Amino acid sequence: MTADVIFHSGQITTLDRSRPSASAVAIKDGVFLAVGGEADVMVHAGHNTEIVDLKGRRVLPGLIDNHLHIIRGGLNFNMELRWDGVRSLADAMGMLKRQVAVTPPPQWV
Repeated sequence: MTADVIFHSGQITTLDRSRPSASAVAIKDGVFLAVGGEADVMVHAGHNTEIVDLKGRRVLPGLIDNHLHIIRGGLNFNMELRWDGVRSLADAMGMLKRQVAVTPPPQWV
């Protein structure tokens, strides 16, 4: 199977205990097709495959957010504004005014 993109010549952290690192990966339709060394992965290259030379750089899987405010989010959920879906400045100002009226001091809006 031909990959959409191949990343090679890198230091790829896999989070797989049996193989914690690799130097190349092939991806097809957003799914890993091959993970390993150059020889394991480059066989999946085709004419339209994007080839990315990592030049020894590190690749980490996913987005790792190690600084969460879960408790704060739960405690302040009713005091925070959601701006998605607001269609005008007038709507935004009205929403802000209503929130100020119900937010206890000394909390921020």
